[in-house]
Amino acid sequence: MSSLTFRCKIKDKYRLDMSWLSKINTSDLSRIKNIKINYGNKLYKLTELFFVTGNNFRDIKINNSYNKLDNIGNNLTDKKITINGSVGNGLARNMNDGEIILKGDAERNACSGMKGGSVFIYGNTGDGLCSLPTGKNLGLVDGFVYVQKNVGVNSLIRMRRGNVVIGGNIGNGSCLELISGTVTILGKIGDDFCNNARRGTLFIKDKSITKNYIIANNTDLTFYNFYRININKLVNKQLIKTYVPKRFFGTKSDKKLVELFLL
Repeated sequence: MSSLTFRCKIKDKYRLDMSWLSKINTSDLSRIKNIKINYGNKLYKLTELFFVTGNNFRDIKINNSYNKLDNIGNNLTDKKITINGSVGNGLARNMNDGEIILKGDAERNACSGMKGGSVFIYGNTGDGLCSLPTGKNLGLVDGFVYVQKNVGVNSLIRMRRGNVVIGGNIGNGSCLELISGTVTILGKIGDDFCNNARRGTLFIKDKSITKNYIIANNTDLTFYNFYRININKLVNKQLIKTYVPKRFFGTKSDKKLVELFLL
């Protein structure tokens, strides 16, 4: 079986809801080609919008992707999606399991309400990475998210569990009401970071964030070393070096129980 591959024929003014992609559960290429989807104000057969080849619906590729393809990986379970190009809003929204590899940028609300699986974004993301889905009160519930470059404002809102690694900068209002989980940010951090957090673990390089945190003496670095080794393996890159970080635990003002490692 070969990867089920979609190559865009269109790069038009309309946005295209790609939620149907997660629901494909057949290897019958003729049935896949005859899927009907809404585009603009009309209903189209899939082959009018994409060239379609292959038959392994658990290993999907999208070529020639662009920034008006929304909701790729919505509610995804037990599939791998590789995307060559950029995507629109809602990448991996409410994702349950599987893997998404994006070789480009994502727009707003990527990984909103994600419950599991892994997402690798080798570009930038817009505002609201791991934000709250409509009608929900948790952002990232679980899973692993890697963004190689920069992340927009109001990201990582009410994160419950999971791991997020950001290779670049993150905008204002991020990590709001952090409940738990682990976040690594290797670039600059915007204003109002980690407001109203409860607990969780942060690995950062922006030392301006530490001014309200309490430095910890006799630091046990067992978790740091375990995390460093495993994250470097996951992204296949030496993101976190082997030097000894400064560890902080808790804050001077509101007593949030956040553990912070300054890299």
